[in-house]
Amino acid sequence: MNKMARMALASVFLAISYAHAGPAEDASATAIELQKTLQAQQERIARLEAQMQNKGMIDLLNQISALKSEVARLRGFQEEQAYQMDVAEKRVKDLFMDLDTRLTQVRELASRPLPAQTDAVRLQTAQTLASIPASVPRAVDPEAESRAYSAAHALVKGGKYMEAVQAMRAFQVEYPGGSLAPNAVYWMGFSQVNLGDFPAAATAYQKLIDEYPNSSKAPDAMLSLARARIQSNELAQARTTLEQLMAKYPFSKAAATGKKLLATLN
Repeated sequence: MNKMARMALASVFLAISYAHAGPAEDASATAIELQKTLQAQQERIARLEAQMQNKGMIDLLNQISALKSEVARLRGFQEEQAYQMDVAEKRVKDLFMDLDTRLTQVRELASRPLPAQTDAVRLQTAQTLASIPASVPRAVDPEAESRAYSAAHALVKGGKYMEAVQAMRAFQVEYPGGSLAPNAVYWMGFSQVNLGDFPAAATAYQKLIDEYPNSSKAPDAMLSLARARIQSNELAQARTTLEQLMAKYPFSKAAATGKKLLATLN
């Protein structure tokens, strides 16, 4: 084959090679573009999934927070009911013991002979009573006070809370300085709790704390005040009240219960 023929044949091969190389390069470029597009779509999907996960976590955290508040409220109510049952049982025992003591005293008084009372003693007693100013309150009749309190408390035990509130309020007006006045305030608050009037109950418990700080009911009133505030969703005030309870009455049963209740609020 001469030189000219070889050159012509080489030109044909080159033309054929170029003709086949063009579509291959186009296909390669198209595949690269598709790969880039696919990668961009995958990145977009990943971003959307991350956003959805973040939103789901926020919703889940909000639900958990709401559930914790509801659990704290229910625990507080459960403990309040258990505590009130304990108080009621103790009150019944105290009433029986008090009744037995009173009966013993009555028997002893009935067995004693009455001393002779002269006319001078009667006159002196009458003058003494007459000299007492009208503004000075006279001694409260313990028997009358006890009967009035028992009647009002029977309404509480019977679940007649509306009537119990009225009876306990009337008792406070009639016997403001009596030994059972703090108890009347406490059970009025208890009845208001059962009526769902938590602000009024909180007011009653606060009155007991302020006016009768030395009463045996004061620690119980602080615990019940905290629970009433939880029921009203006043969690910050409830925490403060529980902290004051543990600081002021650290060895009381109410303080021990209040410590557990405070843990549910944190």
